[in-house]
Amino acid sequence: MKAKRKKLFAVLCGIVMMCSSLGMAVSAEEKMEKLIVSGYRELTGDNIGHGLYDIPDSGAKAATLANCSIGISVSASGVEGSIKTGSTVTASKIGVKNIRVEKLVDGKWTLVGTHSGDYTTNDNAHGMNVYTSSAQKGVQYRISCTHYAVLDGVTRELYNVTNGVSY
Repeated sequence: MKAKRKKLFAVLCGIVMMCSSLGMAVSAEEKMEKLIVSGYRELTGDNIGHGLYDIPDSGAKAATLANCSIGISVSASGVEGSIKTGSTVTASKIGVKNIRVEKLVDGKWTLVGTHSGDYTTNDNAHGMNVYTSSAQKGVQYRISCTHYAVLDGVTRELYNVTNGVSY
């Protein structure tokens, strides 16, 4: 009887410890949930990557997305993303949405922070920077987003993601 109580007590203690550590992990992720946003500027430094689906300014006259890019820089001070969306004509609304910062953990991309994005009206370009306050050395980070513009009443979108970058 005493052996069964000891086993039951050990199992209950294990469950309590596991639940309390899970709560701490959730709290840590919630603190990173909202990224800090600033005005657009080009990234500088050694550990910089760019989006896989960046599109240059084509100079075309058709109403389409152009000059869209996403950059990522990782350093001891954190992860910084520089996002630019452009169009060939003035858009009624132009911006970026669904911004995600992820880190590579055990071969899987794990969410570190999100931001809903930002936009400008009646313009042909929009840019913004997002960043976190910290990054782990030797860990790869990436940023993804959706560039979009409402052009002549039609919404054009481009999903973009960077390769993993670490410092």
